[in-house]
Amino acid sequence: MSTLEKIVRIKREKINLLKSSNNFTDHFITNNTKQYKQSFFDNLSNSTDKYKIIAEIKKGSPSAGMILDDFDPLLCANQYIKKGYKNLSVLTEEDHFFGSHLHIESIKKHHDIPILQKDFVIDEWQIYQAKIIGVDCILLIAEILTETEIKDFIQLAKSLKLDVLLEFHSENELMKVVDQNVNYLGINNRNLHTLTTDTNHCLTIRNKYEDVLKRFTIVAESGFNTVEDLEKYRSSGIDMFLIGEGLLKEKL
Repeated sequence: MSTLEKIVRIKREKINLLKSSNNFTDHFITNNTKQYKQSFFDNLSNSTDKYKIIAEIKKGSPSAGMILDDFDPLLCANQYIKKGYKNLSVLTEEDHFFGSHLHIESIKKHHDIPILQKDFVIDEWQIYQAKIIGVDCILLIAEILTETEIKDFIQLAKSLKLDVLLEFHSENELMKVVDQNVNYLGINNRNLHTLTTDTNHCLTIRNKYEDVLKRFTIVAESGFNTVEDLEKYRSSGIDMFLIGEGLLKEKL
């Protein structure tokens, strides 16, 4: 069983327990004042920064191990904002990334900044929960969803005024994503099954399937540690990045 399969199996077990102990209708809400004043991607697109970076907050990961022993999500957010980053990503998966929904709630109490919840969404219950805690954008991973689930989850997210970053790694997932009603596609340089990373992967996929991907704005994800890496992408027409470890370890 791959790392991704283990994460999804545990996630499904936990969600089933949560759903059995909570009234599902509690999550049907119409308004949440915690969300940022404009959409997650409008804020990112309107940035005048040379590299439009979604700065990720996480304590650790299966690929990197423990990144920050003295992890404080609010302190990380403070430092990112001081450095000028305008969009954040926060890991909330508990067992492999040591995350929590409380990390987002803590940041939202102190900062009016758009946040992407980085988790493994496999149930609509999670999308309602995201809205409740003040998330502005959710991540959907094509590798763990069917084409129909992706479509339904996007529709639900939009009805709750949440942006969606639809992510894939393998070109085998391409047909799941190209007809979906989203404007932003994340191409992950990291294979979540094997945890191997190739910083050229996103560019390779974009260039190979440029005709079918040209209607999307591409977000390059994972593995960036040098400005040279970012510049290579920018010179090829991709200037949006989701970066965690490289920022947390101050490599960029």
